[in-house]
Amino acid sequence: MTILEFIRKNSLLVIIVIAAVGAGLVMMDYSGKGSAFSRDFYIRVDGTSYDYAETANMGENGKHFLSSLYSATRELIEPLAGDNVSGSDEQLQAALAAWQQEHPDVVQSLNMLNEVYSDWHYGVTKDDAVNVALNRAMLHAEADKLGLHPSEEQIDAFLRSLPAFRTPDGSFNTELYRRLTGYRHGHGNRVQEELFRGVVADIITWEGLRSLMGKDVSFNSGTQETLLDALRQSVTGRTAWLPSEKVSSPPEPTEDELKAYWEAHKQNYMSDERRIVSVYTLTPTDEGNMENLLSTADMLMQDLSLANGRGLDKLLAEAQQNPEYDPFNYVSEDGSTHRTFPLSTQEELAQSLKDEVNFEGNDVPLAKVAFSEIEQAPDPSTYEAASAAGNAEQNLSIRQIRGFYTSSDGKLKLVRIEAIERPSPLAYEQAREKALADFRKEREANALQLAAEKLYKEMQEALPEKGLQGAFDLASAAGAIVEDFGPAELFKPTSVLPSGVSDTDMMATPSGKLTPLVVQPTGARFTCITGRTVEDSPAITMQKRMFDMPRLNSQLRNSMMQEWQNAAYSRFDVQLAPSVRTVQTED
Repeated sequence: MTILEFIRKNSLLVIIVIAAVGAGLVMMDYSGKGSAFSRDFYIRVDGTSYDYAETANMGENGKHFLSSLYSATRELIEPLAGDNVSGSDEQLQAALAAWQQEHPDVVQSLNMLNEVYSDWHYGVTKDDAVNVALNRAMLHAEADKLGLHPSEEQIDAFLRSLPAFRTPDGSFNTELYRRLTGYRHGHGNRVQEELFRGVVADIITWEGLRSLMGKDVSFNSGTQETLLDALRQSVTGRTAWLPSEKVSSPPEPTEDELKAYWEAHKQNYMSDERRIVSVYTLTPTDEGNMENLLSTADMLMQDLSLANGRGLDKLLAEAQQNPEYDPFNYVSEDGSTHRTFPLSTQEELAQSLKDEVNFEGNDVPLAKVAFSEIEQAPDPSTYEAASAAGNAEQNLSIRQIRGFYTSSDGKLKLVRIEAIERPSPLAYEQAREKALADFRKEREANALQLAAEKLYKEMQEALPEKGLQGAFDLASAAGAIVEDFGPAELFKPTSVLPSGVSDTDMMATPSGKLTPLVVQPTGARFTCITGRTVEDSPAITMQKRMFDMPRLNSQLRNSMMQEWQNAAYSRFDVQLAPSVRTVQTED
């Protein structure tokens, strides 16, 4: 999909012109970007060119620092998950709600950071990091046109306002700031600190721009309360479940029918993706520790980004000898600096690579990390030829680096994807058994769909004449299991509702009518709402006015900000290199 098509499909406004800026908006002075006439660009925004390394670096920095700020804020509520709070899920939720009411600034900060993270990921490409880079570049262009520049004092004030940077005694959390900016052994990392403060400046500007565009914009309070009551209503009703085994099985497909099915669905029967993966291991020495080594890893990743992922062995060798870095080893017992695994599927790699690492808060096999993301890497033949010629690094880019991860044995693992063999269609003989199983399921699903639609129509016609009992007698006669349910609150995870029926369908369907038919692989669901109630209490009123209504208003302002993003692609003449993979949609 082209940029103009993206705007056409997503924008409610043709163009949004910003005429004024509030006093709180600030922007960093970004200089040194590529010339508008440069032939080497990955993205181009308002005449400013960014090459591949700059784009990846700007996008990854945005993701990394936003995630770090969010995680640091999220840690403030972690005691609620500890030994001090016990009981059922409802009791834990109640404790969390009470804590949120006592600490609204933490909730607001979490919501703000989460919204910025989501906003920056929105865009026309399939690569989240490129979308982040595009949104930041468009923000820079907007701020430059308005003549906005930040002061260090404004950035400092914003950081002090974040709950994550406030210690219990009210002072500034210097340790967190030093960790994020690469401060080590009494010295700061100028490059990393500038990158961090640049992201913070963009957050300030983004929030100011969103506030400007949505200033004083909100839903009518009466409308909000009506909507929230509708979302929080409790329902009662009757439901019937028709198991798939109650429907007559279709005949077996012939060999010719099966071959025709495979031919039409080849894309479903592909070989497994295979990758060549290298793993570097950093081990803290007796004089070091993991926390300091993580700070070192952050700085190494910044240097590696600037080098577009190349020269890793040299970078690690120099860092190992640099007294400003925490002491570590990365050379294996056999003298090698890293271990490269041959072309393997994820399952095959997991058999030879046993490490588990912390990935997005969970302990997962390192092989799973090695097979996540990464769109751009050479094919195996290109990599092998370059390796044989001694210049394997000529095809490397920073996007092939998966970063550092802590392993269960107290070490740091860095994964680099050397090459990717993309999946290809399997021959008929290899795909036959799976295609046969899929074809059988499809035929069974079609038979179930037809039977369910017939019964649904009969029940709809019976409701006006025979009432609820008569309609569900038809379902029972067809072999369905009939039962009553409720009262159950909509849009509440702990509510017990008929499986498959959405809360939205239950809210939208009039009482006494059937909700839309639900057909699943194991059966079909028929449901009728018989009653609705809405709880009205002081606690519910406080919840609506303190949290729910502000959240709806924030969503409205976010939608307006998204319109600015859509229009900005045209206003700033955004151009993408041919290699940028854009989002494809069906017309």
